Amino acid sequence: MKTQWFFLGFLLLWMSGCTAVQVQQKSAVNFNDYRKFTFVKPDIQGNKNPLYRSGLTDEMIQNAIAGELTKKGLVRDDNQPDLLVSTHEYFENKTQQVANPSYPYPYYVPYNVWYRGRWMPVGYTYYYHPWNSGYHTEQYTEGTLIVDVIDAKTQQLLWRGSLENPVNDPAELSKQFAREAEKILARYPEHLQHS
Repeated sequence: MKTQWFFLGFLLLWMSGCTAVQVQQKSAVNFNDYRKFTFVKPDIQGNKNPLYRSGLTDEMIQNAIAGELTKKGLVRDDNQPDLLVSTHEYFENKTQQVANPSYPYPYYVPYNVWYRGRWMPVGYTYYYHPWNSGYHTEQYTEGTLIVDVIDAKTQQLLWRGSLENPVNDPAELSKQFAREAEKILARYPEHLQHS
């Protein structure tokens, strides 16, 4: 029974750490009217830290986005696009309360059993896992990836998707943001194929 409660607690903790993709979409837009896209650079640079700024990261994010849009029936066209796709990355230092790790320790439990007409002392050792040993504050960096999809003719923002998660390893940022770009664009409206 304790194992089931431990697993349930771990599952709830894991789910609370997973953030969902946030989507904003302009109403009354027929996304089937847009068939071609290209990438543009924003004039606002939210990411100025050289530790997180990398052309490799930008390329991997764009490749992930292009792959998802292609799956949805769009094609990349840098000359006559219907859509302009822009990405922004923001980083913020934050703090959080974290439970102190609980290490199992051996616990000796003596008891007696009745055997063959007499009490016989028995002892066994099991490992005790304390449920909570307090909390401490940890600092972490939270990274937010924003993907904007803009009408190339009217310059109106049509769709925005974003996802924020802790950035644990700057060396893995390119891969992390590429995965997150896929998750964001998975929420982009399906494109109906034209015959």
